[in-house]
Amino acid sequence: MLVSLKHYLREDVSREISRFCRGRWVAVECSSRGGRRVFHRYADGGRPLTISEPADIKRIINRLGRNVLRTIYGSANIYQRLESKEDVARRENILMATPSWDIDGSLEEIDLIKEAASIMIDAIRSEGVEKSVYLIWSGRGIHIHLNEKSISMEIWRRDPLRVAFSIVEYILRKVKDDLQRICERSRSKDRGLKVENIIDIQRVFTAPLSLHRELDIVAVTIKPDELHEFNLSWTRPEGFRYWSGWDDYEEAEADKLALKALEEIKGDERTKAGVAEERMERRTVGVEASPIRSIGRFQVMGLLQAARYYVLKGDLALAKSFGLNRAIFYAWAKRRGVTARRATTRARLVEAAERKAEVEERLGDEVAFRIPGGWFTIGGQTQRPIDFDRQIAARFGKNFDIFWKAAVEYVKSFPRNVLESQREFYEKVYLPARDNPDLILRRAREQKPAYRDELGA
Repeated sequence: MLVSLKHYLREDVSREISRFCRGRWVAVECSSRGGRRVFHRYADGGRPLTISEPADIKRIINRLGRNVLRTIYGSANIYQRLESKEDVARRENILMATPSWDIDGSLEEIDLIKEAASIMIDAIRSEGVEKSVYLIWSGRGIHIHLNEKSISMEIWRRDPLRVAFSIVEYILRKVKDDLQRICERSRSKDRGLKVENIIDIQRVFTAPLSLHRELDIVAVTIKPDELHEFNLSWTRPEGFRYWSGWDDYEEAEADKLALKALEEIKGDERTKAGVAEERMERRTVGVEASPIRSIGRFQVMGLLQAARYYVLKGDLALAKSFGLNRAIFYAWAKRRGVTARRATTRARLVEAAERKAEVEERLGDEVAFRIPGGWFTIGGQTQRPIDFDRQIAARFGKNFDIFWKAAVEYVKSFPRNVLESQREFYEKVYLPARDNPDLILRRAREQKPAYRDELGA
């Protein structure tokens, strides 16, 4: 029997995974006989994949056939019902969302990862939350989870995603300076330390005791008070160590924290500690940024698509990833003579095999693809925010912040139905500004006169 199948058929493994996944939208990653990664989110008939009991894992293994199960994920969201695709598309169907902090780093710098986690735990405890926190070693870092049941349903009914986002953001802002100092000490050449707010509507987490998608590591649960003892020997598939009481909680323990966070966090800006990617690029590439060049159609498309995503979904980091992704997509379509109206269908046919391992995300009637829990991707390449900064923002030079604010106001001036239509966005929002980026500034001044001094008379 394959090692991974033997692992998932263990009683303790299937028990802990089903405890975590109950009520969540499940995703499973497996490998085909040819070695290609395949990502599944739906059962037969289009029903969202779920795991409510250990027997469900056996059913999934049987359903996969020759594809070998590797990793099991559960959504950050907990849903009222999961019977159809429409259930996961309706925000009002979300019952709760697990507040979570992501600490990501290198296996060479486990002590730094643990130090950052300790600071986060102390900050959470200073807000009166002691019994409802658990940790999961995610493979190359730690996920700190706050048990969603420690927050009263009266608070969750306000807006589950907003509640979770605000809690995570509040704690991060509280200790950002301390975290930044730890991140500055990271010396990894390939994976610098970073800590960030990762809450969004499509977020998934590796389930407790699942195998990592690449490493021979078990995602073990860790008791906060035992973090100082943790080392990688705990994660060995042949003899892992984990905390079985990870789902302990105290009712209403996090209510005060939730209310305080909702009161203080008003916007959608996300806090991130770490200079890892920029420093890593300097070390591995060793070249200076290219000089500012003219603003072309590619940059205008990327800017406006990023603003579109930000206006509709409010996530700046993902907006940058989406903006660059769409700019690449339309450049590809133009080279092949594909019209905007036919582009999505054509691209699906071209990259269907690759996209089976990716998560579909819709922005209105437009479809893009993301790696599980990560950035948008196209043509086998991932579009990171730092890539957007180089390929899109850098062309605007020192004026990018001005253009970004103007682009957001410009996009906001259009009705939501235009922004949610691939064709209408292309024709009504992008085309008028395609060869005239200054139009974005003029329209922004018209929409928001307060920007006139900043944007220029």
